[in-house]
Amino acid sequence: MVVVPARVETRDAVSDDAETPIAFRAKLNNVRPLVNMLRAVGFRPRALCTISSSGLVFTVDEAQAMVAQAYLRTTLFSFFNYNSAAAAAALSAFQDGLDNDGQEEEEEEEEVTMQVSLPLDKLIECLTLFYGPGSGGTAPSTHGIAASTLQGPAYDLRGATTAEIGYRGPGTDFELLLEESGIISTCRLATFDPEPAVDLEFSRYPVVQQLIIKSEWLRDAFNELDPTSDAVSISISATEPYFRIATIGDNGSTEMTYARDERILDSYFCNEEMENRYKLQLILRCRSALAMSDKSKIRVNQRGFLCFQFMVPTDTDVSFVSFVFAPLVHANDI
Repeated sequence: MVVVPARVETRDAVSDDAETPIAFRAKLNNVRPLVNMLRAVGFRPRALCTISSSGLVFTVDEAQAMVAQAYLRTTLFSFFNYNSAAAAAALSAFQDGLDNDGQEEEEEEEEVTMQVSLPLDKLIECLTLFYGPGSGGTAPSTHGIAASTLQGPAYDLRGATTAEIGYRGPGTDFELLLEESGIISTCRLATFDPEPAVDLEFSRYPVVQQLIIKSEWLRDAFNELDPTSDAVSISISATEPYFRIATIGDNGSTEMTYARDERILDSYFCNEEMENRYKLQLILRCRSALAMSDKSKIRVNQRGFLCFQFMVPTDTDVSFVSFVFAPLVHANDI
């Protein structure tokens, strides 16, 4: 690491004159919303990042029983550019130069989506370089990260960190340039070939239960769940109790029920009554996203798969974090 007091007025994270054209580039005026979204799904060291003209989606799965996704729309960024043609060229070159004659016109008409596996823990570490993973003051270790930092005196940096990020395509690094109060840091993260994401096929069966609840009420429920319990039961009914969450653990039983009150529920429907059980420790993975959200949408499909979708407000727009859970035992299988 080079330590030099310096200021760079203007600099791109990825220059256009490199041999490989840029497939993706974006800028953020403040990294904190991005960091918060990544932390909400940051319970695994790696994430699958899907890049398209609509934005970024970070996907993490666990134990073949849960899939979490953070949706970062283009409105979160001050600048966002996805070059589908460059992405298609990079993917083609990476696949040993397959003959694409006759396919170029089709690729121009239909956008090519790019996927890359990223070290999520290191990405968060880079983005929080100026204020640390949990607080300001101490820069985190850069082990495993190619980094060059232009740093002045050891200030307690609490301002808004701006960021430029760029990616050229398969086989290249994910590049970042961070700036705060004139201090510049550039990082390059090694990337990995994307592995097929776990697909719990939530959309394969129709949704039979859905409600939108104000997140403050759901947070209260999560705070009451008995952490010694192995499972949590969730039921949605057309009659009272309309929405029920319950656990049974070493400390006894806990049950929260909710009425169809517009002060609590924004919308509600139940086409089929059922109660399903889910692994509590996986459900608790939602806590970070729930804490940031204003509203939560809860959906259950015909096979008992559960989807939480949290609406997270930012300075510029609303982002979403979703979790899909497989039931421990579907009600119809008992």
